[in-house]
Amino acid sequence: MMDPVVRLPAGYVLHFHEVIDSTNEEAKRLGDKGAPSGALIWARRQQSGRGRRGREWKSSVGNLFLSLLLRPDCPLQEAARLTFLSALAMAEAIDIVTQGQVAPKCKWPNDLMVNDCKLCGILLESASVSGRDTDYLVIGTGVNIAFHPEDVERPSTSLADQGAMIRVEDLISAYSFRIDDLLAQWQVRGFDAVRESWLARAYGFGAPIVARLSERTFNGTFVGLDHGGSLILKDDTGVEHVIGAGEVFFKS
Repeated sequence: MMDPVVRLPAGYVLHFHEVIDSTNEEAKRLGDKGAPSGALIWARRQQSGRGRRGREWKSSVGNLFLSLLLRPDCPLQEAARLTFLSALAMAEAIDIVTQGQVAPKCKWPNDLMVNDCKLCGILLESASVSGRDTDYLVIGTGVNIAFHPEDVERPSTSLADQGAMIRVEDLISAYSFRIDDLLAQWQVRGFDAVRESWLARAYGFGAPIVARLSERTFNGTFVGLDHGGSLILKDDTGVEHVIGAGEVFFKS
């Protein structure tokens, strides 16, 4: 069987697999071998897909499992904010391929939501070798296109559930062009290049929120992002708390 044909920006190379353990793992293997920035790994099915905190990622054929290898020339702390760029690129790509039928919201820090249900998850991993702070970065993206898992803690959905029937190849193409354009903006303006656009799509902006950190829980209102990508929560006393990492829940 011939590999699928996907239109990509200059400098991007698609590595296609019918079945693989994990697209992120393959991206890291390529990164360790010196593959250049722009390698895209796509698999129709994963055998060991995973999300944040090691959670299993259901990998049904018909959905998108894609990882992008990047070699950013910046400190790891700054490179980690590329999660927001990836989420924004995928949200815009879904807008494009569904012709505006589905307009995902960006849920801090790394999910896309539609009608209060999870549509997409993003997993960012990095490697430091050769004495560099960040040798390469892998951004793994899973999108529920044809199916969505039923037995999950939080409700999920798919593009098919939203009435949008698309080709996986078209979404990969749209995503690659959008992330390439946003990366170019990032090179000039840094995180601020995507911060305002991300906030314009922010899920639950201005809504009641619960942030569970390892040492305590905060209740308040989601009022913004700081310039480092941390969530800003304002409690009932008017005090603003900067949340750099944690589990975020929006009250219904």
